[in-house]
Amino acid sequence: MDLSWSEIIELFGWACAAALLAGVVCPLVGALLYVRRSSFHGIALPQFAAAGVACGFCVLPWWIEHVGLGALDLDAALADTHLATNYHLGWAAVFTFGGLALLSLTGARAGSEVARLAAGFALAGALTVLFTHASPVGEHFVGQLMRGEILAIGQHEFETLCAVLAAVALVLYRYRREFVLISFDRELAQVLGRRTRALELLFLAVTGATVSVGTMTLGPIVLFGLLVLPPIAARATARSMAGFLLWSSVHGTLAAGLGVWAALRFNLPMAPPIVLAAAVQLGAAQGLRLARARRGAGTARQAGPA
Repeated sequence: MDLSWSEIIELFGWACAAALLAGVVCPLVGALLYVRRSSFHGIALPQFAAAGVACGFCVLPWWIEHVGLGALDLDAALADTHLATNYHLGWAAVFTFGGLALLSLTGARAGSEVARLAAGFALAGALTVLFTHASPVGEHFVGQLMRGEILAIGQHEFETLCAVLAAVALVLYRYRREFVLISFDRELAQVLGRRTRALELLFLAVTGATVSVGTMTLGPIVLFGLLVLPPIAARATARSMAGFLLWSSVHGTLAAGLGVWAALRFNLPMAPPIVLAAAVQLGAAQGLRLARARRGAGTARQAGPA
């Protein structure tokens, strides 16, 4: 893209800032999902949120006619307005929390968690396609969202993302020890007097809020990548829980920065380069871990008896 940095910031500054913010915060949620052995939630839940956005477009004409959306008519609602953005965010949240409830309620009866999440992902993907096909409006927007073409993010979308992710970051910081404890050993947390049920619900709320606003703003591809790949890369090198959380955020921020640069430099949709950058870091981290293991094995052999 043959533009100066000032022109890039003027045209795409909000999109770049949104991607970087998500790169900082979303991997922290993903890291706790990893500790809870629930990383596949980072794949299934964004797809539920995308289905919610598609459903919102599907019912939008009926909603405006029978319920109303402020003083907007259909043409105004399809433009970039505050009320329309919040309307679609609401649908994304309904489907995300609905998906969380569905997965939680079927947990004890449906066998393998991986199987449940795979079934949920398939269901959400099918609903996304059907809602988009049935929608008289918004098909172009949903298509762009699914492809990761998010350079058109505006100030209001960024402000919404910033408000939600800032609240998420504060909750994660305030309850970081409790979240880690219930993730590793729920029974021990109960013995220590922690309110495990309330903490579980709070973490589900944090996860749902992150996925809802992230999918609505950045699309499911970015959420897939930032919730899953940076924590796995961090796990390969981190030696403490604090280091694991820190390096998850570092990997996510670096992936977002490299992805934004590649998207602007080579005129690409923003989401795929971010995910590819995260995958490259994962490969590098796994290679470093393997090299360390080989060096350790070689040192042990040299120190052993002749």
